[in-house]
Amino acid sequence: MRLAALITLVVGLVATATTATAADGPSGWLEIENGRGIVQITGKGGLNGRIVRGSLQITDLSPGDEWSPWINGLPRGKVASIRGENVLFRLSAGRYQIVARGEGISISARGTGQAILDGEPDAVGATGFYRVGDRPRQALPASVIRVSFGGKEPRTSGPSGKIKS
Repeated sequence: MRLAALITLVVGLVATATTATAADGPSGWLEIENGRGIVQITGKGGLNGRIVRGSLQITDLSPGDEWSPWINGLPRGKVASIRGENVLFRLSAGRYQIVARGEGISISARGTGQAILDGEPDAVGATGFYRVGDRPRQALPASVIRVSFGGKEPRTSGPSGKIKS
């Protein structure tokens, strides 16, 4: 079962890279590495990720297309939720919104979009890292910020939206 999930994740990475290069308009990427807290992403393109412990909600915002979210190697409906440990997920293409909560959040999103990041420090103050495009990686902030990826220039701004419950 784990081998099937790993193979699915690798195939998803290849599909996401191919989709991002073929997408209309400028493409970019957002990476979250070992995040802790809440990550909400609304975008167009593809994404892959893993949550060590926590919850995930994926909403496919282009329900008329052929792409559906996959969680732990299985296709799901246009809206999918899960709570648990070692959650693997991907969406190969289309418009989407995800909300990941917990620890060990790692996401690679390709295409264009915006993310709301809200890190929750652990006992030693670590929140994980994020990186937009070619910029250097930064610590996930302990207060809410919004970042954009893709488009002309990656942007970072203060809280301008509330994280969806």
